[in-house]
Amino acid sequence: MHVLIRVPAAALSLILAAGATPAAAAPAPLRWEHVGYDAENTYFNPHENVITAATVGRLAKKWSVVLRKGDSCAGFGAPVIAGGRIFVGDQAGISAYSATTGAKKWSFDWDEFGEGNPPRMAVIGGLLVAGYNDCYSMSDPNSQVIALDVATGARRWAGGSPLVGGLVMDKGVILASDTDIYGDTQTVAYRVRDGKKLWSVENRRAAGVSADGTVPAYTTDDEGVRAGEMVAFDITSGAVRWTRKGYLSADAASPGADTFYGPDAKDKLAAVSVKDGAVRWTAPPPGQSYAPIATDGARVYRSSDDTVTAFNARTGKKAWSRKLASFAGQPLVAGGLVYAGDVALDAERGKVIDDVPAFEGDVVVTGGVLYQANEGVLTAYAIR
Repeated sequence: MHVLIRVPAAALSLILAAGATPAAAAPAPLRWEHVGYDAENTYFNPHENVITAATVGRLAKKWSVVLRKGDSCAGFGAPVIAGGRIFVGDQAGISAYSATTGAKKWSFDWDEFGEGNPPRMAVIGGLLVAGYNDCYSMSDPNSQVIALDVATGARRWAGGSPLVGGLVMDKGVILASDTDIYGDTQTVAYRVRDGKKLWSVENRRAAGVSADGTVPAYTTDDEGVRAGEMVAFDITSGAVRWTRKGYLSADAASPGADTFYGPDAKDKLAAVSVKDGAVRWTAPPPGQSYAPIATDGARVYRSSDDTVTAFNARTGKKAWSRKLASFAGQPLVAGGLVYAGDVALDAERGKVIDDVPAFEGDVVVTGGVLYQANEGVLTAYAIR
């Protein structure tokens, strides 16, 4: 959940009256602790103040490293950043690099876990926590939730879990949720510090989103088919906060943690109250099933094929729509820009910013650096 700090007008007046020169903007923190930036999965960094519309055209490569490869069914994962290190899933496990120089700090191999799909990761409670599915066996996938020391990569704990399709981490708790090939749906909560199982529930499929501790889910029958009800859990206790008729697959929550956003049963983009599940607005469906979103609190940005559309976050009214020259992919918002496909757009108007290098794959923007993980290569770009 993001917090805004306001300077009282009286205090500002005293500073100006004294003739003081306004201080330069504090450096943006080098942090991206969840794949979607935060537990709300906003894909929005509110602190970026270096890479903006005025400077993004001056980005140049700072360093680049080739990720570990192998004869494996595993792919490459999206990076997370904390404590001056960038962590990324590779074809052997997880590796950590210096966020400033690209020097490798440590690597963790899956070992007895087998070879797996790229993990979904987050840094929480001083640990790098990852959810992992073996990618060879559908009937016995050997799914795991593991916690590694961020400084050394040493394994602190590991435990079997249901398939890790949805993974959310908040309030010192990890929530894993999925439906297996037999139609069994399960959601399980673990304590971050030691991996202890806290609670579990059947026939509830949770999304990878937490709005300040409230996690949305939908009900399923015994074959894993949606059963037509929405449920919100307290992530720490599993207590049900509300239930509603209908369906929402929440992809994100607002930065203020008061609204869930995602497709409803008719694939419309829906805004749903975190407090009681009431539907606030809906927008037309995107025309295809893959339509990832991001939100900065003012707008919700949705990608669909080669088009990015922005909606007013309060009303659902379309603010702008932009057709790109390539597949848009997951949108990301930072420094007043929306990154999608291989361009950066002005977040307010959707104008394409000129002279921007192509940034494909998984992108993270933080601390005045743009990190790109694409086709087995991790690259950092900074302002020249």
